[in-house]
Amino acid sequence: MPAMLRYLPLLLALPAMAAFKNTTQVVPLKPGQQSATVIFETQGEGIEEAEPHCDCTRVRINGSRLTATVDTRTFDRDVEKTITAETEDGSEVTLRMQFKVPQTMQLSARSLVWKRGSAPAPQVLRIILPPGSPITHIAGAALSGEAFDYIPKVVKHGREYTVTITPRSTAKAVLNRLVLTTDSPDPRYHRQIIYLQVKK
Repeated sequence: MPAMLRYLPLLLALPAMAAFKNTTQVVPLKPGQQSATVIFETQGEGIEEAEPHCDCTRVRINGSRLTATVDTRTFDRDVEKTITAETEDGSEVTLRMQFKVPQTMQLSARSLVWKRGSAPAPQVLRIILPPGSPITHIAGAALSGEAFDYIPKVVKHGREYTVTITPRSTAKAVLNRLVLTTDSPDPRYHRQIIYLQVKK
């Protein structure tokens, strides 16, 4: 007996996989967007239940349609959220929502590092606000700790800034933070933290 025919009863006993029209959706967000609605549909198979994997997501089922409402207020970079859906035939499918968050501030680095015992040479952090950003200018810069000196500079108001940072010593390991504050009232964009570290 051909191998395929031998396994045919077993294959027929398996539940058919529910065919969603799309199991992954890319969702571009606008600056400051508070929420997003994402719809998934099957080819007709009813959806029995769905469980989001994040508290930011709420789901509603209507037959073969699943509507996800996602709170995007805390999204400050690209992120993926998932939902496990079960259909009438018992199939489980993972639905993926890939949120694309617009860049509101471009930093040349998220952290600046010096090697312990090296020359305490200055490093320059460059900050650019792209067109359309909800941030219109950098309001201030402050350091936590006293291990570094810094000099902020406005290259082009509302568009480009630099902060020159120099360790006072590299004799021992240390970790400080540079906190940039902006004019945006949105908490996602109001502060940016850059880590400054002298390490082994």
